[in-house]
Amino acid sequence: MEAITQERKSTGLATKMLTYCWWKAIGKIDTSKDNLIDTLDSSKVCVFLGTVSSGLKEIHTLPKALGDNPIEPFYGEDSELNRKNYPNTASYLITLLKAAFDLSPFMIQKKIKCLSEQNYRDDNQNPTPNEKWFFINGICTSKDMAKENARMLSKVFGRPITPLHNPTNGMLPDIFEAITGRDFDKYTNIARTAKNLIWDELQQLKVHTIDKNTDTNHHHKIVVIGHSQGGIILSNVVGKLILEHHKDPLLNHLEVYTFASAHDEYPSFGNQKGPSNYLSPFTEHFANDGDFVARLGVLHETDKTKGNVFEKKGSGHLLNYHYLRDFLEGKYDVTQPSHLSTLRNGKR
Repeated sequence: MEAITQERKSTGLATKMLTYCWWKAIGKIDTSKDNLIDTLDSSKVCVFLGTVSSGLKEIHTLPKALGDNPIEPFYGEDSELNRKNYPNTASYLITLLKAAFDLSPFMIQKKIKCLSEQNYRDDNQNPTPNEKWFFINGICTSKDMAKENARMLSKVFGRPITPLHNPTNGMLPDIFEAITGRDFDKYTNIARTAKNLIWDELQQLKVHTIDKNTDTNHHHKIVVIGHSQGGIILSNVVGKLILEHHKDPLLNHLEVYTFASAHDEYPSFGNQKGPSNYLSPFTEHFANDGDFVARLGVLHETDKTKGNVFEKKGSGHLLNYHYLRDFLEGKYDVTQPSHLSTLRNGKR
């Protein structure tokens, strides 16, 4: 009898904990939904409905988000879904689970976080010390996956890469956030913190360029690479930087590159009008023509995108496995070479 009572107490406690976590998760989704609803106006609703319509037209490409062979990325070399590229099994499982589930229902993460620098070089050196390279990930990306993406970028470009982690709050909140930043032109806190980090780096670069001990014969650059939702974030970041600092020559030292970007316009000025005759930081975009996200994003209305768009035939949305491996082989440079391709292997 005592054992039965104890079991009931245990079961009751577990039920209460599960119920609490459930309502916390629902609350997080509601918060994300409320943030989205707060931005609604008729014109933005029309934009959103247009995106839904386009998405339905392109839905046939969605099953190939993992490529023509969806099993291959789980054992492919350099793939972000390959277990051997993670420090341990727990890290790998958390990364996979975060692609579908919210593992932190007790809090909403709203800030970009600067993670540890990733350097693939054997000598651990930086061949271009007057440059700093950063990477912003897309939705449903764990910290370890962001680091794995940065490691692959370092392998391709022969430089240290610092991940600016766009945190995941679970698939639904992440999608709401992407829609808020893209279709409803809301300047999210994620974009705000990313902009502050990038502007701070440009300010530091300014200090170094006026330092008499600095070799001014070398290029001084801040380079930021975005993948998927990272392209939306960068579209909003660059738009805000132009609005606030379009006359500042520091913006000439910023370079932006996107892969599989989900943006619908670049740069995005939100509900404001961009300055007349503004100059956008040098930008290039790369996309697979069979990538569902890219087809809804950068490839959907290229006339609204500043910067050359380099497109190749192929499916798949994974940065490492479906983009960077092909980029390393020059498959995006068939019709014309990109500037980014000249920066491979530590070159400038």
